[in-house]
Amino acid sequence: MTQEKTITPKKKKVTKTKKPKVTIVSYSIKMVIPTGQYANIQPEIIVKASSVQEAHDYIAPHMNKLWKEYYLVNERRPEPQPVVKPIVKPVITDTPVTPQPPVTPQPPDSDVAFVKATKAIESCVSEEAFDIISKQITKSVKLTEEDKEKLIPYMEKRFKELFNK
Repeated sequence: MTQEKTITPKKKKVTKTKKPKVTIVSYSIKMVIPTGQYANIQPEIIVKASSVQEAHDYIAPHMNKLWKEYYLVNERRPEPQPVVKPIVKPVITDTPVTPQPPVTPQPPDSDVAFVKATKAIESCVSEEAFDIISKQITKSVKLTEEDKEKLIPYMEKRFKELFNK
């Protein structure tokens, strides 16, 4: 008795190509661009594309351009224009020109600081206030060394008035 072997053919796997279930009909990007206080524009661009990435790559540069063009357009400072100076020719008349009063020069910072320091010393009524003012005078960068030396006798006099009664 011989056994017969039966050979069965192997089945081939049938692979079906899946079609995408979703197709892009359109893709849009909408954004709000502030152009000024309580003023906005809302551009929207809609395209038909085969993929989201392709649509986005197409729309993004256009939206960036719109943003740069309209963002806070009402609040931008105007571009500086070149100043054209008119040519002024002197007018010769028979009337005499009245002289203008001289402009008084402003005192230098050290003079202003010296006056403020003397007023602060005069206004002292407590030992704590006097200590604070004397420390400020020694730390001051607006007072010159000469001004600080001038203030020392004045401070000593004021100290004696206040505390050596």
